[in-house]
Amino acid sequence: MFCESVMWIAEDVTDTPVVRVDHVMETPPDSLGPTVDVALLADAVQAVRGKLFILGGGWDTLWVRGFPARHPSLAIGLRLRVPVSWDAEILNLSVELQDADGKGLLPKPLTADVRLNPNAARPPDASDYGLIRSFTFNNLPFQEEGAYSFVISVDGAPVSRLRFNVRARPQPPQVV
Repeated sequence: MFCESVMWIAEDVTDTPVVRVDHVMETPPDSLGPTVDVALLADAVQAVRGKLFILGGGWDTLWVRGFPARHPSLAIGLRLRVPVSWDAEILNLSVELQDADGKGLLPKPLTADVRLNPNAARPPDASDYGLIRSFTFNNLPFQEEGAYSFVISVDGAPVSRLRFNVRARPQPPQVV
């Protein structure tokens, strides 16, 4: 068993401990596999030399004129943390658009096989390394207003969900 103890103590004026938190993990953190460190929606994203270049990022509501709607372009910026102990040479990364009921809305998920380089130079005490990727979706159709999400999976297992809403833009009041 891998034990990690986290303790935070706030003291009042009498020096009496107020809060104590202990946490025991059943497995060491590096055996959990790749995890999502950053995932966000944006108007545009480029992944270049280990950096995400983001334009209009961090939104959670897509405003459209009416339904059905077709959005010209949106992107996902993604940073995964991959444990150095992860022994796979290729990581399958996929993104699937789903509606509020979990129904897939694309003909098939957008996937990318990413070749990992476990022999890359890293500090000797490194427990993981970052993997940067971007996904761009053009002309996405939305049939109705509501909640949607992009499900991000690694090797077929979901690791994150980016939730967002698609709403009709309110009509301005008519000036007479």
